[in-house]
Amino acid sequence: MPLPRHDAKLVEAYRKTDYVVMLPNGDVHLEIGKYEPEKEAMIAEQTGCSVSWALITPCNPRSELAREQLNLFYFNNLRYELDEKVGVWFKALNHDPDGQWPDEPGFFLVDPDLHWTMDLGRNCGQHAIVAARLGQAPRLVWLD
Repeated sequence: MPLPRHDAKLVEAYRKTDYVVMLPNGDVHLEIGKYEPEKEAMIAEQTGCSVSWALITPCNPRSELAREQLNLFYFNNLRYELDEKVGVWFKALNHDPDGQWPDEPGFFLVDPDLHWTMDLGRNCGQHAIVAARLGQAPRLVWLD
């Protein structure tokens, strides 16, 4: 549930985003609030996920458009941090189906510590991350 201070347009934008997980055998598209067992099974099989997952992007902090070079810098910094501290991750992409916002590359984290991931999202200047436990629908986890 979003906090009351979030703008309704921002909340709607996050909810309608197509969250794409780039797996070895093809992309998996996830929607907020929609539990899809067949997609979960693909994720578990291809990633080794056994408990939970999270999606995070470092791009466009505070929902303010950043230059492409700056977003690439943010992306690479987060990738280096994940390489040092997270066992398994895959590339991901946040895609606005209406084309009003540019695609945001990010990361799909396998069995991460949720609180650490939330702190990471805050450090990246994000309003929210997407997370789920196996058996549950993806949800927005608001960070501010």
